[in-house]
Formats: sequence, structure tokens, C-alpha cells
Amino acid sequence: MDDFARLALEERKLIVGIDFGTTFSGLAWAETRRVEKIFNVAIESWPANIETQEGTSSVKVPTEVRYTPQGMEWGFQIPSTIKRHKWFKLGLAEGKVSNIDGQQKSSDDLTIDYLTVLVKHLMYTLEQKLGKAILQSIPIEFCLTVPAIWSEVAKDKTLKACEKAGLKSKAGILLVSEPEAAAIYALHGLDPHGLQIGDCFVLCDAGGGTVDLISYTITDLHPILKIKEAASGTGDLCGSTFLNRRFGDFLNAKLGKQPGWDSEILAEALEKFDSIIKKQYSPSATHQDGYHILVPGLADDKDLGIKRGRFTITRTEMHDIFEPVVEKVIRLVEGQILATNQTISAVLLVGGFGQNNYLKERLRSSIGESIIVMQPPNAWTAVVRGAVMMALARANSKLATVNLVSRVARKHYGIELATTYDSAKHDESKKYWSDAGKLFGVNVMAWLIKKGDPVEESKPIKIHYDSYFLVSDGPLTTVDIDILCDEKSAIAPVHKGKPNVLKLATLTGDLSHLEKSDLEKMITTRNDGKKYYAVKLAIEATFHSASTTYVLLFHGKRYDTVTAEYV
Repeated sequence: MDDFARLALEERKLIVGIDFGTTFSGLAWAETRRVEKIFNVAIESWPANIETQEGTSSVKVPTEVRYTPQGMEWGFQIPSTIKRHKWFKLGLAEGKVSNIDGQQKSSDDLTIDYLTVLVKHLMYTLEQKLGKAILQSIPIEFCLTVPAIWSEVAKDKTLKACEKAGLKSKAGILLVSEPEAAAIYALHGLDPHGLQIGDCFVLCDAGGGTVDLISYTITDLHPILKIKEAASGTGDLCGSTFLNRRFGDFLNAKLGKQPGWDSEILAEALEKFDSIIKKQYSPSATHQDGYHILVPGLADDKDLGIKRGRFTITRTEMHDIFEPVVEKVIRLVEGQILATNQTISAVLLVGGFGQNNYLKERLRSSIGESIIVMQPPNAWTAVVRGAVMMALARANSKLATVNLVSRVARKHYGIELATTYDSAKHDESKKYWSDAGKLFGVNVMAWLIKKGDPVEESKPIKIHYDSYFLVSDGPLTTVDIDILCDEKSAIAPVHKGKPNVLKLATLTGDLSHLEKSDLEKMITTRNDGKKYYAVKLAIEATFHSASTTYVLLFHGKRYDTVTAEYV
């Protein structure tokens, strides 16, 4: 019996990938029993004009919302020149507020509202494809992608927003990094005959808001492609959204004081820039006379370049708009190449901005001819399609098409513990006298994983430690421990210190169910003559693509009631 025959006997599942993007979002799905159709099920039909109920065909939908007295419009439903809430994903981590025509909405609320209608459309589409009865009987598992450079706080907020928007699955929402999902899809689609063990690739996921980079080395080709991260990933906020902002700022600075200039003209100009100029831009001879946008109502001004309702942007001015953003992406790619300390075979460009020909040509000329710059097929939907592939692999390991052996830690992660002071190891200024131990103690960092270390997928890492709680303080009901991180220090520091070592989260273990007799067995008298609960604890961390699972062990017993509150 082959693998797919075995799958027919196993539980049928529906796998959904969600790419919640800064400028555009995408959905894709597959069934565990119809996995051969995975590349044909990105949702491409979206609701458009509310009045006509017409649909729009596109592999992605704008991440935009507008509130009206009649309700909420989203995506393609919003007329192109009307103000709307957009780019709110970028403000999610900081809890920013968007104000459009007097309507104030937090990034959190906008995200929840947008994801709610996105999920509603997903369920409508699946019902049309599969039928209501079948849809209600098949378990659905979701995979959500997030930027790799995002903080744990931003990831946690996005996950909670998805849950509030109605995303629920028995297995829990799988959170994966956008560049990793894109890499899984892109590498799977490469010509297997051209791949060799030891080949190293850099994946540049250039989207609307973020640009994420990650590199992989091929470790095995058969029976499936196996890869490992070659260096700690990098990234920054320099996606194509920032080109739009620079273009808008340029127009306002140039024309903002002209009689007749208003938000509607600006909106039309930004629409043309976003849909045409930005995609086709190349400083070639085909635009010797510059780039033109309509500015109806503005008086002719030869010095400004306004004539008969058209404003001309010179080639130099357009170059100055593009170059800082493109240059920043190139520097990121070059930095990632250097970080691998290996010979790079190719750079794979994915994402909406990754399809830009100018970015491709500039990158090619900067890194040299020895490295191939590729734009894989379906590059704009590589993230969401890769998310489906990763979720399929979680649902059933037989469905894995690319196996990621290990990642490279982007930060130092650990906890602070007390230990005996050692002048050869510790900073003397950090020592203190312990009455309970009748010795000099010092607080030091115990690192679960250090920046740059290889991290195996789903392999737990533990730190064991003893802790003492005064009996006089009352019954032991909870245990708190802070998870700390440091993404700046090259070498993991011995002692906790600002500004590099920061609190990431506080884990709280609920021990209220312990019987009095259990607590009494832990009581011991220390050197200061006081009674303490002597507790044996351990923190277990399992690092995944874009999340970490923490478990508290109390006297060897796992407590899954641990909650993590991110700061």
C-alpha cells in the first residue's frame, strides 16, 4: 500500500494557509487526500463592488478596510480614490491608532475586523467548492504566516487577533515565518537535477512592509529534499509600502502648496504609482521624458513641470524615490550572503516587491554574475502556498516535501538563576551575601539557546534548577519565571544587563491544586534557620518556525497550565 492509499484510511483534514500581509493578503488550501492539487487552490476570487456584487480575480486581496454607515468595506470593495485604513499590520506591535475621516481604530481592532471578513470569505469559498455538509464534517487546520523579524509581542497579538476573528482548530493555529514558508515552496519548485548537496541559497522575501532574508544549505536530496539554515536570518522594514510613502511625500512637498491640490488628486497619483509605475519602473531610455501623473485643476507651471493637467516627474526624481529603499534591500541581501560564510549558488526573490524587475537588476549588478538571481514561479503567493505545505507536513509527516533539519537562533534565550559566586567567572560588583546559604551568591544567565546556535525542529531544550520559597510567606500556589532574551550581543552575556538583555515573557505555573501533604514533603530548614519549600523546577522550551512553546516542570511533572504573558 503506497503513502496516498494509506492517507485515504486516515482522518481527512482541510489545510488552510493565511498570508496576512501589509498591503495584500492571500489564502490557499488543500486536503490531505487531495494533496496533488495543492498548487491549484490559492483563492483567486474576491468580493468587489458592494452595489453590483461583482467579483474580482486576483491571487491576493488588498489589506484595507473602510467603515461606512451601511457597514464595513474591505479589499477590492473600496473605490480606488476613497480614503481607507491600510498598512495597519505595521502598527500592530506598537498598538498604533489609525484615523480616517474622524474614525479612530486601533491596529488591533482593524486586524481583527479584517481577518474576520477574510475568514468569512474563506468559509464561503470552501463551501462553494466542497459543499456545506462536507465542510462541516472535515477538521480544518490553519497555518498563519508572520514576518521573521517580528517580535514575540507582535506575533502573539496577531495570533490572538486570528482567534478573535474566528480561526479555531483542534491542533491549534500553526505560526510560521514568512520567509521560511516561501523558501519551502520555492526550493520544492526548483529543478531537482540542478541541485547538489552543499548548495546554499539566500531567500529574500520582499513584501509590502517587511523584507525578510533567510539562507539554506541542502543537506540531502533523497528521499526528499532536506535543508538547514546557513545563518541567522535578517530583515528590516523596507518593503514596497515605503516606496509609496516616499512617492506621496515627494508629491506633497512638490505640489502641496499649489491651489487645487487635494487628497483626491494624491490618491489618484498613488494609485497609478502603485499599480503601474512601481511595477514597471526601470531607469531605461523608454522614459527619457520622465513619468506623468494627472493633476486636474492645477495651473500650468513650467518650473514645477505642470502642463495641461499633467505633472512630469523626472527620471532623476524617480530614481531618488526608489534608490534608498532598493539600496537598503541590497545591503540586507549582501549582509546575509556574508553571514553564511559559504559560496552562494542563488538568491531567490519572492513576495510582491520581489517581482520588481528594477530590484532584480540592481541586485544582480551588485552581487556579481557568479550568483544567480531568480524570481520563482508564483513568487507573489510563495508564502501562502508554502504555509499550506508546512501545515500539510504537520498534519501528516508523509506529506512533507521539504524537510527543514535545523534553524539558526536569532537571539539568546534564557532565564536568570542564583548561583555561588566564583571570582574567576563572575563580576565582583554583582555578588551579594546570602543568609540562607551563608555564602556569597550571584545572579547569572542560564541560556536555553544562544544566538547563532543550530536549533532542531520540535526538539525540547531544558534547564533544571532548584528554587526556595519561605514557608512563612504562605502556601505555594504559583511559580513565576521570567524568560529573557538578547538579540544584540554577539556573545551571550554572563549577567543580566540592560539595554541588551530584556524580559520577553513571564511564565506562571498554577500549583494551587497541590495537596497540603505534598507541600509538607518539600519543607527544609536552611542555614539561616528558616523553613523553606525546596522546589525542583525545570523550564522546557521547544522552538518552532515562528513561535516557542514553554513548559514548566515541577518535580519532574509537566504542567501544561503554564501561561506566557508577553511584555
